[in-house]
Amino acid sequence: MTRLARFAVALLTSASLATPALAIAPDSTDAKAIMQAVEDRPTGDKSKGRLVMTIIDKSGRKRQRVVGSRAMDFAEGRRQIMVFESPADVKGTGLLSIDYDDGDKDDDQWLYLPSLHKSTRISSGDKSGSFMGTDLSYADMTANDPDHWTYTLLEQSATVDGEECWLIEAVPATEKAKSETGYLKTHVWVSKKKLMPLQLKAWVIAGRKIKLIKFDDIKQVDGIWVAHKIMARTVRGKTPESTTVLEFSDLSFGNADVGDDLFTQRQLEKGL
Repeated sequence: MTRLARFAVALLTSASLATPALAIAPDSTDAKAIMQAVEDRPTGDKSKGRLVMTIIDKSGRKRQRVVGSRAMDFAEGRRQIMVFESPADVKGTGLLSIDYDDGDKDDDQWLYLPSLHKSTRISSGDKSGSFMGTDLSYADMTANDPDHWTYTLLEQSATVDGEECWLIEAVPATEKAKSETGYLKTHVWVSKKKLMPLQLKAWVIAGRKIKLIKFDDIKQVDGIWVAHKIMARTVRGKTPESTTVLEFSDLSFGNADVGDDLFTQRQLEKGL
């Protein structure tokens, strides 16, 4: 994220093959070193993008939403703002996330609801809750600190769609990580070639549910690997409860108009 953040919605930070930071031996068995490398991989700064979000309930009914996103690094971590563009009933709704590299520091998140005409800070106790009725939580919007998790290599050579991966189990090592994410544990399939997750399985404590994430249509933008399609599904037992499909477009990095002034509560309430 482990939290899903950099694995899912904040995937605008996926990794480039050309950078030395990705140089970790494919036969490595050090699970924490692998996950630390995933977190430390170079990211596309000053990013812009748009995503179409399709939410499917257990009866098969679909709701579709369009969201604009901006993200950039800063000295202590990463900032991201997401604003709903359509349909009309959610237009203007937005989420501002200030994601700190220091896992001991609480990430800051604010949700803006146009009907209330103000932004509300998301408390730590609410971060495991669903974001706007999707299969993603508020905690999924922020990255994880490897020091707050215990990692175990389950398989040194697992395969996802023909691509060789490490299969790693992550268990919260602190009460903070457990309460904020709401996860008992996660399994992550990390591509040895791209050093990014290809799929993820999370055991949700509340309701004894399973969350499944699959990353597809992975291609490079400005030399950076990005999953352009993500499917997140929540199941209880063998029954799917809901599915969220994210499809990304108009992705770009190094945008001069993405600056500090975008990542404020005032801008969140104003929109992109």
